Amino acid sequence: MSDSDAADETGGDDTAGDTSEWSLPLDDLADVAVEAARTGGEYLAAEFRDGPVAGDYGADDVKAVADREAEARVLSVVREAFPEHALHGEESGHDGNGDGSRYEWVVDPLDGTNNFAAGLPAFATAVAVVRDGEPVVSAIYEPLPDDLYLATADGGATVGGRRIEVGSDVSLDAGTVSFVRGLPAVRDPDLCARGDAMYDALEARCKRVVSTWSPCVDWGLLARGSLEGIVCYHPDVYEQYAGELLAEEAGAVSHAEEGLYVGAGDEETLAALRAALDAEGA
Repeated sequence: MSDSDAADETGGDDTAGDTSEWSLPLDDLADVAVEAARTGGEYLAAEFRDGPVAGDYGADDVKAVADREAEARVLSVVREAFPEHALHGEESGHDGNGDGSRYEWVVDPLDGTNNFAAGLPAFATAVAVVRDGEPVVSAIYEPLPDDLYLATADGGATVGGRRIEVGSDVSLDAGTVSFVRGLPAVRDPDLCARGDAMYDALEARCKRVVSTWSPCVDWGLLARGSLEGIVCYHPDVYEQYAGELLAEEAGAVSHAEEGLYVGAGDEETLAALRAALDAEGA
């Protein structure tokens, strides 16, 4: 972990002084993203392990009532601040963008629903602001440890207001790598088989491969230097926007292609991860 002295939690500013729809300051967007993520996460913390979790339980996912309730709270915060912006919630889908807004808020209200339902303390609320198709603000809130991750484009990354950077002194042989498999790679038999091969290739290269079923928790660990790398195979957009920006602003190096993202704290580790995947034909 590479936390420096206290830093401003909202990161950089973008065209400060002009609050029009076409050039909103990133600090203004970040303030709302933080409030929205905290609102969702605080609701989840209050509901966690508070009796049976109502929802629809499937073979590869859970759609919990808590997802919908958290999302409603998150989107309410965003709508109040920016009623003209488009919204994209994991539970409610798309709302807006027909008016030509440059801004879209991408929300995963409960990243780690299966964990939440099983009483496993690994979940988060993620809010990303996408401008002209590119993420410019990321807020990820893990309510149980009270960890608020924030990143703004060209403004760096923080947790709890402290600057963080990727990077670890642990070698990949002795290190831990996250493997994230999105729902498309779970439900499609061919993609699932390739995902299994990728997991095996990573497991042969490093000490431990973790699949927490809460990618945003993993993104936070990578950004603060606690994980050596992350491999995302057909990841879901709701976590990927927030996670990629957080990692990038924390200094991660990465390789991305269709259906695959590989990130690490340094070029040597990135190359080793890619070589491991290539060697196994994964």
